[in-house]
Amino acid sequence: MPNLRMCSHCRAFVDPKESTCPYCGNPMNARPKRLDGGPDERVAGFFLSSRLVSSSLMLVNFGFFLLCMVLAARMGAGISLLSFPGEVLDLLGAKNGGRIYIQGEWWRLIAAGMLHGGIIHIGFNTWVLMDVGPMVEEFYGGYRTFLIYAVGSICGFAASLWWKPLVPSVGASAGIFALIGAMIAYGYRYRTPIGGAIRNHFIRWAIYMVLIGLIVPFIDQAAHLGGLAGGFLVAWLTGAKPLIEDWRESVIKSAVLLVGVLVAYTFYQIFLKLAA
Repeated sequence: MPNLRMCSHCRAFVDPKESTCPYCGNPMNARPKRLDGGPDERVAGFFLSSRLVSSSLMLVNFGFFLLCMVLAARMGAGISLLSFPGEVLDLLGAKNGGRIYIQGEWWRLIAAGMLHGGIIHIGFNTWVLMDVGPMVEEFYGGYRTFLIYAVGSICGFAASLWWKPLVPSVGASAGIFALIGAMIAYGYRYRTPIGGAIRNHFIRWAIYMVLIGLIVPFIDQAAHLGGLAGGFLVAWLTGAKPLIEDWRESVIKSAVLLVGVLVAYTFYQIFLKLAA
């Protein structure tokens, strides 16, 4: 099943190759317009895009990737895109059981999801993120997608910590598996023909990626499966974005705010590490 795209006019999901919505007849590439007819259609089109959260996550990951390059060079390891020294990743918050259990650095469960071991690692994760992320945003909306990704990533590294506490781990794949889990949850919660097709499509995605993890020995399968379960659970509890907001939206937005505070605290702890 190909990725679907939401029509900005009638909200139907259609094939991304279609230039015109087959349901309402409006162009698929139409940008949102201001009600007063103002000139800022391009700005509105960017900020209302279904790729906003996915693109923001990608930029954060690449920001940390560049920071790893700079720190590696300063430590005398030279500039290498293929891999970074363990000291660099540990400094920025890689999952480390000793530091989490003994020193109480729980924020590493968040920081680890923003780090990557090298260009191949971040390249593969970026490809999957930008393939799956926009579709999740179409179905769940921006703040739900952030909540699914962040909580799923934390669940993934918590599972990794429980399974292999002494093995360092990093990567966005735990959060990406959470997005896959969210789409599987959609198919189970909304039992329609399109829901069933979405569920089966992403179950195959999950199976393929787990099989890849069995072939490549250093892939953190516990983080993947933990992220998958966490994303499924959050998506199941929140549901897809509603047409009419009610009291549940306030609860979900409060959860998003709480996670945002935890992420901000993580950035603060990383800053303290770098300033020390």
